[in-house]
Amino acid sequence: MIMILRSSATAFSLSFLIFQGHAQESSNSYTPMVPRESRNVSEASNVSLSALTPQLRESTPLQLGPVLLRPSLNYRYTQSDGFLAGPGNRQDSVIETIGASFAFDYRDLWSLTYNPSWTHYSNAFLEDRDSHSLNFNTGFALQDWSMGFSQRFRKGGQTLIETAAQTDQETFGTTLSASRQLTSTWYLDLSAGQDLRSTRRYSDVTQHSVSSWLRRQASSKVNSSIGLTWGYSDMDPGLNTEYHQALVRFGFKPTVRLSANLQGGIDSRKVDTAGFKKEENPTYSASLRYQAFDYTTIAINLSRRINASYFSNFNREAEALTLSLNQRLLGRFSLTASYGQRLSDYLGLLDNFVVGRTDKYDSFSVNLSTQLINRLSVSAFYRKNENATNTSGFGFSSDQSGFSIGYRY
Repeated sequence: MIMILRSSATAFSLSFLIFQGHAQESSNSYTPMVPRESRNVSEASNVSLSALTPQLRESTPLQLGPVLLRPSLNYRYTQSDGFLAGPGNRQDSVIETIGASFAFDYRDLWSLTYNPSWTHYSNAFLEDRDSHSLNFNTGFALQDWSMGFSQRFRKGGQTLIETAAQTDQETFGTTLSASRQLTSTWYLDLSAGQDLRSTRRYSDVTQHSVSSWLRRQASSKVNSSIGLTWGYSDMDPGLNTEYHQALVRFGFKPTVRLSANLQGGIDSRKVDTAGFKKEENPTYSASLRYQAFDYTTIAINLSRRINASYFSNFNREAEALTLSLNQRLLGRFSLTASYGQRLSDYLGLLDNFVVGRTDKYDSFSVNLSTQLINRLSVSAFYRKNENATNTSGFGFSSDQSGFSIGYRY
């Protein structure tokens, strides 16, 4: 399935290089800021959604002067069978995780979120872990420019499919963005970012990137942009890579129930050493969200991107497809089911991007949740993960089931 969708999306994104479209955007009084999505995403997660309507689901924040505080606490119990604790080393374990969240909002000027968690494994072969993440976001006006700044930090360890082991790491990211209205329908969007990743046993990576977009917004239903991105990936130990991307974006929201977004173009990469050829490949991301009925939502996401691997002198090229369904049941329960497939090729930098290891990762999950009282929620989940690979020791099949209890003030 992913091969068919990949061909369609690639052709669609390339044809988009000729497109120039249309567009949309606004607010003043206090509205909680929407957290920006981190670019460092866990490879395995289960999502719990409250079963109540959005109005009942909203928590009442604590007021600390002009600052709003939303604390929450969560306990998660997981019975996990057959996951990798190291290449070729399959283990079973009960996993218990206690997590907390402290979200601070200062009007619509800035937000700060701190998330600590502690994980205990019943299997003595596995090490207990604690993790900490901190996210800061702010936005402000500077003359004719709308400015944005975000800072992200995470420290912790989890089992990754790529390394097939518990992987301790620290990630630190900074993004500065600026947007200016040129005419009634044209905008200029600029951004610069730096991401750092350090680990104990694998390559450390520092990545710098700069992007420039020309956006047209003629209506609230259609928007389009064309842009260029330059980036540099510094791998230690390993070879460094410079890349350029020529991209287009298209957004379409004809009704409140349907929305679609597409970004596509060409990713051009070259090892920053004499004697290496340039490698060009399509890159894209596409999403479709459709609310079929009041309490039924279907979503599809498709993407293809390249980033630095944890292994020295390798990049990872990954294509991913995710299908999800959210359905409210009996007025109080929420059922979420999702299926995902990811194809990963590890490209050897020493061999001019020749494919080495190849993975095909499939996952299926189902989650049933409800809210017992206004602030207390519970959920039960099941997840099946499989990874087929051409490299010995990295293939596995794992089942996870359990429950979680959460309290949000």
